Amino acid sequence: ARGVAHRASLSARARAPARGDRDAVSLETRAEDAKKMLAVATPALATTLAAGAAHAAVDPVASAFAAYGHYLGLVLVVGALTTEKWTVKAGMSEAEEQRLVVADSIYGIAGVLVLYTGYLRATEYGKGWEFYSHEPIFWVKMWLFTVMGSSSLFPTIKIIGRAAAKAKGEVEPMSEKLATRITKIVNGELLAVCSIPLAAALMSRGVAYAPDMPWQAGAAPIALTSLGLGVKYVKEALTWEED
Repeated sequence: ARGVAHRASLSARARAPARGDRDAVSLETRAEDAKKMLAVATPALATTLAAGAAHAAVDPVASAFAAYGHYLGLVLVVGALTTEKWTVKAGMSEAEEQRLVVADSIYGIAGVLVLYTGYLRATEYGKGWEFYSHEPIFWVKMWLFTVMGSSSLFPTIKIIGRAAAKAKGEVEPMSEKLATRITKIVNGELLAVCSIPLAAALMSRGVAYAPDMPWQAGAAPIALTSLGLGVKYVKEALTWEED
């Protein structure tokens, strides 16, 4: 019996190092797995931290002023167009002609302000170009702005032309035909600019967002519209004839 017990004790001692070796191998394997996981997670963590740092680096004051400038520009555009709509008429007085010049000048400056601050918000302070370039309603908004801006070429050319002629003492009272044409175009501009806030509200909420949409698909119609309407209204203004 003592011999059997002695052999069992020796067998247990012989197995003990084997279990220790397995435990050591297991620890080494876990350490290697941990290193692999860390190697995979580190780039993702670095990217996340970099994005957070970039977001934190955006100056909130500059962002607020860009937003304020954008909204102010839109308000001024609407105000200027409304003034033009209710001022333009056949046989305007000298004061009304001057008011029309001032309103159109404010409209031009406000349009540039809206365009510039909109660019800043799309690329610097908003959700980023990567979002907006794949948002179809963003391009609808830009198309509306393009229609508004291109359509304004006719009234602006005629208003500037009349102001220049007036400085030389050669201006004739505005005709009913010209007043009616300018009014129709201004009404169209008002419709376009008043549709922009709705498009902006839908766009900011990601309505119709299409991650696979190439930005060229949105930019092409805008370029074509700008060229087509620009040529149309400039030609109409320069070749305008009174019946």
